[in-house]
Amino acid sequence: MKTMFLCLFLSITFAFISEKTGWLEIDWKLIFIPALLVLQIIIIGTALKNRYKKH
Repeated sequence: MKTMFLCLFLSITFAFISEKTGWLEIDWKLIFIPALLVLQIIIIGTALKNRYKKH
């Protein structure tokens, strides 16, 4: 779980730095929409796993 957050954080940081330096032209919608979707899937998945572990 922590590694997923770390990867997400690193990729967003990398994209941000690249855009600020003008090294890469980035359309933020292309990064944030998939990132948010993945994050929601991860959160829902963990919640479901935790729920079924207790039974």
